[in-house]
Order: sequence, then structure tokens, then C-alpha cells
Amino acid sequence: MSEQKLEVFNVLNFLNRGYEVEDILKEGQFGTFPSAQDCIDYLVKEGYLTCEGGAITAEEISKKYTVADLKGLLKENGLKVSGKKQELVDRILPVLNEGASAGNYELTDKAQEFIKENDWIDLYMFALAAFRFEDYEIYVEGSSAGKIETALNFCDEVLSRTLVNNQFLIFLDGLTAKAHVYAYDNDYGLFLDYDLQRYILGLNPISLDAQSYAIYNVIDEANIINLRNVLEKLDMGSLKKRFDRIWNLCKIKNTTVPKKTCYKILQRALDGADIEELNFDLKEKYFNKKFGI
Repeated sequence: MSEQKLEVFNVLNFLNRGYEVEDILKEGQFGTFPSAQDCIDYLVKEGYLTCEGGAITAEEISKKYTVADLKGLLKENGLKVSGKKQELVDRILPVLNEGASAGNYELTDKAQEFIKENDWIDLYMFALAAFRFEDYEIYVEGSSAGKIETALNFCDEVLSRTLVNNQFLIFLDGLTAKAHVYAYDNDYGLFLDYDLQRYILGLNPISLDAQSYAIYNVIDEANIINLRNVLEKLDMGSLKKRFDRIWNLCKIKNTTVPKKTCYKILQRALDGADIEELNFDLKEKYFNKKFGI
């Protein structure tokens, strides 16, 4: 049910923001529904969507047609005619709505209430999708804090737990998530601080076993893109001064890549150097002997 809740929210939330149904169906993932159209049929049936262009809800069908009428319609369309009335209604619903114009779908009051009650899912999708939805849903239900504070507390718990358990790759995910929570809250200074911390510790792992190292990218391309986007669009002051401050906050006890080299590599990456080549060179010079080979 949680996965379906996530799907339903995403479709309704995009509609609420003015996206066209066709674009959402084209781009979306509908893992709990057989198809995109099944997802829309479900939303109409449950009363989340109406369509002025001719869509009819399951409730309207049930009131309008008798069981005999429904069986006649199903037979005409080559569909099974057995089952209780609600089963017949559900089976004929997509057929009766085939002619409805997708562009005319509108959110009902029920949909607006659902979006409002579950607006934390929007933040989850923006910042926390690296973690299981069900885990975060349970965490939100047990939190009395606001949306942003709850997300930050969740990230802090992830960071603490992964340090204790030597789960460095998940620790990096936690730093990225925390950075994006601040970005969601329009605090790009703290976003930059945590994304820089993720970069610095990526080049200076706290712990990394051979199995993790086999799939490890020293520099994460998404991390660099995020840093570049903020630095290009906003006046964030001296990058070197911020880098020095974050380096000190990291309190690195066992340096893998020296501080000056880390900063030079960062500048090269931000200037558009090939990330794959940078990763190869870093592993050859600093990482293979220490962690993998």
C-alpha cells in the first residue's frame, strides 16, 4: 500500500502543479498498476479525479446502471459478466471512460486533501529517495516535528547509525540527503556546506571495505553537478574559504587525498573535466593500494 500511496501522490501532485496528464503518464513509473491508464482509472474510481470531457466515476456508474445493464454492457464489449455489482462496475469503468479527454481531468477536493495531508512525500522525493519509502513513512508518523525538521532528524539518525556500523556508502547518501533537505528549504548555504562535505569525504573515506570499494566512485558526478549549479546561479562568496572551513569540520584523521589536491581536483571537476578520468587517476594514485588492490 505504501508504494501505491507514493505513486498516487506523485501523479496528483504533478497534476496540481499544472502538468498535463499525458506528460505524467509518459514519464511516470507505475509499478503497482499494470499500466499508466490503470493508474488514471484507479484515481477516477477512488474519487481523486473528475473529467469534464466525459469521465464517469464508479459511484456514478453504480447509480446509473442496474446489474442487468452492466452485464449487457460487459457482454457487448467482450468482457466477463460474472461477479458482484461492484466487480462489474470496476470492469466496465475503463470502457465507459475510453472517450474521455485526458486533458480535462481535474483534481477533486478529496485529491487536494490527500496532497495536503501527505505533503511530506514531496520532500521525500526531492531529498530522501535513496532511502526506503516505507521506512521514512514510519518515521514521519512517529514524529511531532515539522516537515523540514523531521527530514533533518531522519538524516542525522542515518548519519549516526552508519558511522557506528561502518556503512560509509550509506553515510555519503545521508550527507547528500541532508544537503537536499536544506535546498528544498531554500537554504543554499547549508546545502553547499553538506555537498562539499560529501565531496571531501568521498575523497577521504572514513572506512571502506574491499567489497564496497569495488563499486566505489571517488567523485560522484551528481555531487559535482549540484555544486556547479549552485555556484553558477548564486553568489555564495569565496569557494576556497568555504572549502577550508568544511575541511576543518570534517576532522579527517586519516587523509587519503591531501587537502590541496582535493581542492584542485574540485576546481577541475567544476570546470568540466571528465569525471570518469578523474576517478581513474585518483584510484590509481591514492586508492588502489590502500583499499582495493
